[in-house]
Amino acid sequence: MIYVGIDVASKKHDFTIMNSAGATYTPKSITIPNTDFGYEKLHKSIQEFCGINKDYQVRIGLESTGFYHLNILSFLTRAGYEVMVINPILINMSKKSKKLHVAKNDNLDSRAICKFLRDPDTSFIPYTSKSYHNEALKSLSRERFWLVDKLRKEKLKVYKLIVEVFPEYLSLFSNVYQGSAADILMKYPSPTKMANARISTLQSMIHGRCKVSALQLYETAVHSVGKSEDYLSFQLLQAFKRLKNTETEIKEYELKIEQIVRLNCPVILSIPGFGIVSSGLILGELGDIHNFDNVDKLISYAGIDIEPYDSGDVSYMNRRNSKKGSSYLRYALFQVAKVIWRFDPQFHQYYLKKKAEHKHFFVILGHIQKKILRILYSVLKNNKEYFVPQF
Repeated sequence: MIYVGIDVASKKHDFTIMNSAGATYTPKSITIPNTDFGYEKLHKSIQEFCGINKDYQVRIGLESTGFYHLNILSFLTRAGYEVMVINPILINMSKKSKKLHVAKNDNLDSRAICKFLRDPDTSFIPYTSKSYHNEALKSLSRERFWLVDKLRKEKLKVYKLIVEVFPEYLSLFSNVYQGSAADILMKYPSPTKMANARISTLQSMIHGRCKVSALQLYETAVHSVGKSEDYLSFQLLQAFKRLKNTETEIKEYELKIEQIVRLNCPVILSIPGFGIVSSGLILGELGDIHNFDNVDKLISYAGIDIEPYDSGDVSYMNRRNSKKGSSYLRYALFQVAKVIWRFDPQFHQYYLKKKAEHKHFFVILGHIQKKILRILYSVLKNNKEYFVPQF
């Protein structure tokens, strides 16, 4: 077996090639630029070393580095290599298990990855097309998550400007960010401009369930204490445009997420409480379910496990979750847990059981999240839809 360890950086990569006996292709790691020329040099070096050793079984490892590893990962998988994306913490722990004081440089890091791959205790998990789709969902779902936060901030800006420009407007509509309220304010972004509008025009812009009348709008604008300065009207209009653009972006992201979820893992949608958004976020953060040997490892990966402490005469269970792993995953599981017990008979019975034990509501949700992961593990492993039990 030939092992290749790649230390990834933004502009260049360092790689070490090693055979099963521990002999290396060169005494020190080789540095290549993050270009097609560099990738081809890596490919030729691997093939040359394979020819020398008469061994064409190759395993490649590289650290997960946010997004810097994605291009070289794509090249290597297209070239037909088996590649494992490794958590940097595992490499660091592996190095520290051998020495207390560990030097760090690109040469040693690439060699450490090779040694990690050679370790018989290492379970080699190659990157697959399923991993690609999970990576896509992870990227899209996280970006949508930040867009939703951006939308919240844009709404806050709109609200603050309305308070300054036309404070009475807030009492006329239950939601000033959408529908008639937003359309009218974007066309007449100040009390003065609205007071100069035709009542018939205002009436034509009122639609849906909106109960306010055009005359009421006009009279409120005439007697408003808000400011009608041009720069404030301009800012309000721009804030509304940004808000609308962000809403459009979120919808487009959701459509793309839905496309991937329905194409690659529609069975997850059979679980009550799992919508498109939560399913995309959970699948993206979990990755390939076959990476987990059992459901306990999945629960631990999600960071909702309770860590035991046992040392000498002291033994107790920590009452708080470890919170290791992805905070996005825990957020999505919490959102699902809040609703699933209302719609699924099995989860409803489980909720009532824990409530009868006088558990706090959030403690019950923690138990529900673990139960969700157990069911999710079974659904994804077997690729079978969840059967909602009838009581």
